Amino acid sequence: MAAELNPVLADVPAMSPELRKVYDVLRELLGEQAPPEGEHDLVVGAFAGFKPLSVHRLAMKGVQKHLARKFSSAFLLLPRKEVLRVIGVSERTLQRAEDDDVLDPNASDRLLRLAAVIEQAIEVLRSQEAAEAWLERPAIALDRNRPMDLLETFEGTELVKTLLQRMDYEIYF
Repeated sequence: MAAELNPVLADVPAMSPELRKVYDVLRELLGEQAPPEGEHDLVVGAFAGFKPLSVHRLAMKGVQKHLARKFSSAFLLLPRKEVLRVIGVSERTLQRAEDDDVLDPNASDRLLRLAAVIEQAIEVLRSQEAAEAWLERPAIALDRNRPMDLLETFEGTELVKTLLQRMDYEIYF
């Protein structure tokens, strides 16, 4: 089904296996099923389509710190330090975490927003590597700010998501 929606993505390994595992856990935590095996390597809105109330509840409950550790290590180009800065936690905090420790609601929300943006960028740019490289480069449409630098706030995240949507529809102004 997903390949029919976007045949160009059919031959592209959109997400690394490490990042895919994190998304599968997030999907479970949100009460959603993993995509069928044939669609497992495609992104096509798998995370971004969750009900906002489910995402809110998970943020308030807190994302487990061990999952944040895995998430921050699953990137190909983005430095772990940058990912942790966006999430709002230190390396030391994650290192000291017990298995059942959770992030506070603010850090959980930032992790979930970052996950949604990463997925949207992969979908638009067709690979995890291209998405990560784009997040690190200054964008003219963002007043020459790097998209990664805007992801610490809700408003900045919305600007990045809007730009990605424009890029997807090839609307440049």
